[in-house]
Amino acid sequence: MKKTTLILALVAISTLAWSQIQATLTVEGSAMVAVTPTTTTVNLTIESSNAEYVGALNDLTKRIDLLTKELKKAKFEESQILTSNFNVHNSRIRVNDIWKDSGFVATQTVVVTFPHKKERLIEVLNSVTNSGARPTINLSFGLDDERKGKVKNELMKLAVKDSKSKAELLAGAADHKVVGIKEIRYGQTNSSPGPLYERMETMAFNKMADVQISNFEVSELTFSDGVTVVYLIDKL
Repeated sequence: MKKTTLILALVAISTLAWSQIQATLTVEGSAMVAVTPTTTTVNLTIESSNAEYVGALNDLTKRIDLLTKELKKAKFEESQILTSNFNVHNSRIRVNDIWKDSGFVATQTVVVTFPHKKERLIEVLNSVTNSGARPTINLSFGLDDERKGKVKNELMKLAVKDSKSKAELLAGAADHKVVGIKEIRYGQTNSSPGPLYERMETMAFNKMADVQISNFEVSELTFSDGVTVVYLIDKL
């Protein structure tokens, strides 16, 4: 009798434990927004070639000085004019399948960043392209830290909302309903679209000194983010 009672008790406990196992549904939510840039970065690269090492450096220095003067005329402070990627290397050409030295190439990049405004960008472009320094110009557009933080927060909210919408649709199709959340995973998965990223709209061009830029439209920046949510579901 005692053995039978024990077996019945174990069966009852097992049945209760099984009934308490909660069904779950794992859903990935994603979000994407397009926003107007708030910062502009102008990379100005000068490359100088010469048969002599000193000649390449002297020409580079002269053109960098011209460029710096124009940037100061364009109301940039000394501290805003940054230098990067200084390099001097041998130039080589191939003649009859033989590589030969052909002099030296010196390069240097000057970088300025400022709040994005079309009129200000046009002013800077016209200034540097008429400087006589003949730089290669590369533009990139981004967001300041405050705006980027707001966009990131908005994306997380939209991604969670997207996951909930998908979960409710999937659960309903399986005759279930969403009753809660078991887990939220963020920044720990390889699911698309993944962590916040910024697609920089980048442009590079050269311009004759006697040409004036009168208009310049910039595309919006695209940001995306994703989240994985494990939902608790019950039968309808």
